[in-house]
Amino acid sequence: MAQVSETERLIFDIAQTEWELFQNVENTGGRASCQNDPDTFFKMRMSQWMVYSKETLESYMDDLKNSIKQGRNLIFEKYGFMMETTYPEEFEGIKEHLPKVSRETEKMIDEMADIHVKWDKQVYEMYPHIRENGRVFRSSEDSVYNGSSSESYLRGEYKTYSSKTVELIYKQVIQAEENGENLLEKIIENEVKFYGYQSLEDAEKKQAERE
Repeated sequence: MAQVSETERLIFDIAQTEWELFQNVENTGGRASCQNDPDTFFKMRMSQWMVYSKETLESYMDDLKNSIKQGRNLIFEKYGFMMETTYPEEFEGIKEHLPKVSRETEKMIDEMADIHVKWDKQVYEMYPHIRENGRVFRSSEDSVYNGSSSESYLRGEYKTYSSKTVELIYKQVIQAEENGENLLEKIIENEVKFYGYQSLEDAEKKQAERE
């Protein structure tokens, strides 16, 4: 049996904590189906955290622990922020319960959001069959019909992090962009491997064959 590394354990513990918080999120329309699907949740969340440094993982784990001590739920807050563009009237009723974000942190989030959308469009161009059923790209496309875009999801999540965690992710995102790397592509590659594919190319080919 393969030995689990300290980083792998940390990634699992983060996903486990997020799952527990997710179970306590109450939706206006009742419990969401994804709240009854731990397998998908863990694959998606672990795929994301696998691309970040151990320092970033440790910082975010601290965020989770500190927020729980304060009686906060970062998953609720993330979806709360996302409601600003899809359910603006309901957002008005909860925004006072959401954390305030500094101007410096907002600037980093803005820059990362633009990079993320660029990466997302690159993924769509390279792997259209994998990406076609995903979220719309930009917050300007958000609606009750379309749901929240990948940009709004990203912004909502980043706004729940501490300034330290945002800064650590920002440094890694900027470095990846300067190196011509696409972190979103790496995240999706992690996801398809969790589902048994050899690579993104393998997953794209098989998805195209099914269609």
